[in-house]
Amino acid sequence: MIEKMEMDRERLREVLTMSRIGLPEEDYQEVLDCVNDILRLCDKMREIAHEEVKPFEWEVKKAPARRADEPKRWSGRDEFLAKAPVRDGDFFRVPRIIALEEEEEEA
Repeated sequence: MIEKMEMDRERLREVLTMSRIGLPEEDYQEVLDCVNDILRLCDKMREIAHEEVKPFEWEVKKAPARRADEPKRWSGRDEFLAKAPVRDGDFFRVPRIIALEEEEEEA
């Protein structure tokens, strides 16, 4: 018998903490429902009889033609950067996720 997977609020809190993702308490249930929907789908997929299914093979001859990889200038760059919450020149400024050792000792 395959054990069913399910996530509870406490486990979700642990995952968010380890991932350094802030989530308001009122959004926990919505995220928990989505995660558990995905886990239920995984449970269903594990129940499928797959022992007799051969691995998928794709002949290179049948691979679709690929376009040439040529760099192109994107005209929306400045508009995209203008929407950055905090900008540093041509870059988005984001909070540091991993603290330096000196910062951890000071805290």
